[in-house]
Amino acid sequence: MTPRMWLGLMALSLSAMMHGVDAMVVSVASPTISRELNTGLHQLLWITTGYMLGYAASLVAAGMLGDRYGHRRVFLVGIIGFVVSSVLVGLSGGIGTLIAWRIVQGICGGALVPSALAIIRLTFPPDRMKIAIGVFVGTFALSSAGGPALGGVVVEYAGWRWAFFINVIAGTVTFVLALLLIRPTPAVGARRGLDIPGVLLLAPALAAFVLGINQVATEGWTGAVPLTSFAVAVILGVLLVARERAATHPLLPPALFRPRAFIVGNLLILVAGGLLFAVWFYLSLFLQNVQNASPLRTGVDLLPIAAAGIFGAPFSGVLNQKFGARLPLAIGVALSGVSFFALSRLSIDSGYSSLWPVLVIIGLSMSFIVPVATEAVVSSAPAEQAGVASGIAETMGSLGPALGVAAVGTAMAFAVEHDLNTQAARAGLDGVTTERLHDGVEEIAQGANPGGLPDTLTAAVSRVVDQLFTDGWHTVLIGSMIAVLVLLPLVWLIATSTPEREDATSRLGGSDGDQ
Repeated sequence: MTPRMWLGLMALSLSAMMHGVDAMVVSVASPTISRELNTGLHQLLWITTGYMLGYAASLVAAGMLGDRYGHRRVFLVGIIGFVVSSVLVGLSGGIGTLIAWRIVQGICGGALVPSALAIIRLTFPPDRMKIAIGVFVGTFALSSAGGPALGGVVVEYAGWRWAFFINVIAGTVTFVLALLLIRPTPAVGARRGLDIPGVLLLAPALAAFVLGINQVATEGWTGAVPLTSFAVAVILGVLLVARERAATHPLLPPALFRPRAFIVGNLLILVAGGLLFAVWFYLSLFLQNVQNASPLRTGVDLLPIAAAGIFGAPFSGVLNQKFGARLPLAIGVALSGVSFFALSRLSIDSGYSSLWPVLVIIGLSMSFIVPVATEAVVSSAPAEQAGVASGIAETMGSLGPALGVAAVGTAMAFAVEHDLNTQAARAGLDGVTTERLHDGVEEIAQGANPGGLPDTLTAAVSRVVDQLFTDGWHTVLIGSMIAVLVLLPLVWLIATSTPEREDATSRLGGSDGDQ
């Protein structure tokens, strides 16, 4: 191991930080963008949706191109594209132009994470790879958690455009460090053909699925856009399976899905990672809409998640290195269950002294699950398929939050609807007001008061809304706790291994191009 290798890891981690912060900072900048560009909520949501569409659609394809032409090359191209598109987003004079460049930015962002993970897989020896992946993925998760706080400061003191212009500085530093410190990676999959039909089926299938999930929040599961999107995703998925079975060099080789570590790792990223993100998302709504904290204050209050992860990510990598993936994954899943239960005990008036210890547990659980599960997925694949495996893992990482927020939102709306009459009667609200609350279940499920109510009822209705949101959230948290604990036995399906055994396996598995 050389200092240059660890400095190269710093460059890769900077790209993860840049992508993580950018993905989350929009949530803070959106109200200001809406005012300055005079746009409605539906268009505003597309700032995030457009990015996610481009990102999800490009992940596996970027991994394939890295396997074929070299991951360092794809990584550097992705950095350039991300910086240029960030500038164009910041310069946008209208919402349509902004959304278009956000889609391009998402496509370029999709080239970063799979390429970086594959570079780590190909350059770090087995006795250091687990720690390196832990640091990289932990950085990504922590920057996502800290993004709202940074975004609040930038938007408040410099304006929303600088939330994107700041990528020029971070991207330039990342590019220079990567160019100087990361050696060109071998094109270990150069002998494999390019499965262009597979890409043309997979990319729109993922984009359609992400679009459907994102539209569930506004239209429900039975809305025209979600149903159409899901139907398109299923049809393209069936065609993709048929194509991959017949292809000589498939984009998604069937053998890639045989190791238990690959299946279990992706499942943990999708379900546990998705639920943790959804809980974080609704915790932000709880702080702002129920406890009336400002966006900046909310971002600062949530910083213990990032602070705990700074300690947890390297520590989980060390545990993974010494004992294998089972122990840190079991700890992470158990901690997530504990955090969900602890949050379900909080009330409307709970102070921050009751909250911050739970945030620490959430940060630790994220830092134990996501990096270790990602390492299990990436290391289970042969070297010539490291890019595709990394792309699949990151696809699960992007689908998980979208699915988690949509599923939790649906469960919240159901819980609010079920409990509304009881809470309204307890508060002495009349039938007309209660019916208006039924019409505004979607807003209540986000902790917001429905519009169109008399000012004289504001205080009473607000208390009912706060209680409905809090009680519904408690119910969802208990359900989330049960869901993650059901995953706990699956952790034992991942075989334990030692660095020596992995070293021998990698040599036999054809990773002779590793540096």
